[in-house]
Amino acid sequence: MTAEHNPEAAPTPDAEGAAAPPPLPEQERHYRPPARFGHAPVAREPLGWNARNPGFRDIYPDVRLPTQIVERVSFGAPDEEANRLVWGDCLHAMRTLPSESVDLVYIDPPFFSNRVYNVIWGDEHEERSFSDIWEGGLDGYLIWLNARLYEMKRLLKPTGSIYVHCDWHASHYIKVEMDKIFGHEHFQNEIVWAYSNSGRTKKFFAKKHDVILLYSGSGDTYWGDYRVPVSQEYLESHYRQTDDEGRRVRIRVDAGKERIYYPEDGMICNDWWTDIASLNSQAKERIGYPTQKPEALLERVIKASSNPGDTVLDAFVGGGTTAVVAQRLGRRWIAMDQSRVAVAVT
Repeated sequence: MTAEHNPEAAPTPDAEGAAAPPPLPEQERHYRPPARFGHAPVAREPLGWNARNPGFRDIYPDVRLPTQIVERVSFGAPDEEANRLVWGDCLHAMRTLPSESVDLVYIDPPFFSNRVYNVIWGDEHEERSFSDIWEGGLDGYLIWLNARLYEMKRLLKPTGSIYVHCDWHASHYIKVEMDKIFGHEHFQNEIVWAYSNSGRTKKFFAKKHDVILLYSGSGDTYWGDYRVPVSQEYLESHYRQTDDEGRRVRIRVDAGKERIYYPEDGMICNDWWTDIASLNSQAKERIGYPTQKPEALLERVIKASSNPGDTVLDAFVGGGTTAVVAQRLGRRWIAMDQSRVAVAVT
């Protein structure tokens, strides 16, 4: 299904009919870049930003998408607001959506890996490929991503959160650009998802982790106090005492106050995740999509940063994991991809 435009809920248009862009944060609150570094000028704004006509529309002009509904599927809930699966460039699809309408954004965009990925799908073993090679190199990639992150900022509610899944290829550069777009004060976590699977390099250390950058909205952001189960090892080493009812407890004294923790309450989750395995070729949930992420990863993100009934957006949905998990957890979802194969798989 294509995105449905709601003129009454859309942002106030300017004189030319385009949605009024939200302002960038004051960069000087974080750092004051020099006007030049050697012979190279230093930009205060995100790469690709047009200061005279704020936004990215000079590089990526508006494209009016068709609004034809290809198919409507109720998933057993015909009385609820329809979830949306959009086939097309997420930039143009997001521009049709109203501002501050999304509670949680999770994206797993191209990583700037300089690879071509192949997908073999269907009964006839069709082969489709998508490229992660960028004209203009890293700058071209960041400009492309910045334009889309800017629309996500517009769609995100003040109480919302955005998770950007990336890896060592460009994570440091993406964070700098997100500081400019979302404001460094809204940066919450650099989550390290560590995994161990086949393949080891004979040079240097093996690259076995991804990075997920978490930024909050502009207001009092929702947080679900997500906790993980206490391991047996941690239970034995930290829960040695018992309360009056014989239950295991961990007792700490903080600022003169005694605090009691019960193992059934779980532990506050750290920003390094080693308890979620990557999907190998034998995993039961594996569907053959090359960049597929495990459902447990999306379940953690969705539970931590949204409530049932909230709207989750994945603008690079790939094999559909975000939509599947959001559906199972009772969230509304908007899923987008410009790949016909990805939309068919989802």
